[in-house]
Amino acid sequence: MENRRRFVRIRAELRFTFAWPEGFELYRTVDVSAGGARVVHHVMGSPRPKPGTEGECAFNLDGVELRAPAVVVREHRDGYAVRFRHLSQAQERRIVAWIFRQEALALSRRIPA
Repeated sequence: MENRRRFVRIRAELRFTFAWPEGFELYRTVDVSAGGARVVHHVMGSPRPKPGTEGECAFNLDGVELRAPAVVVREHRDGYAVRFRHLSQAQERRIVAWIFRQEALALSRRIPA
């Protein structure tokens, strides 16, 4: 089996906003990578964009807000997945570094000192 992912992802619950031409909603991430995120409704039944919808997302990593254009790539029963578009190298590096810090922190909690 081949891994088609370019970026490592991590399970994370972050506040996530997505604004598209017909709406603006608050969501919560299920997982995040430098390539995109899977999100679920913050309030069940709130409107959600359809696959192919383009908009702008925003979320915070270590107190720094990241904003990026994104496109909805998949629907899920309780939310959807977005692919980030046109991330700067600095934004991409920030996300990847945050993911590795989160993984290191989780590992340090499992291994006794």
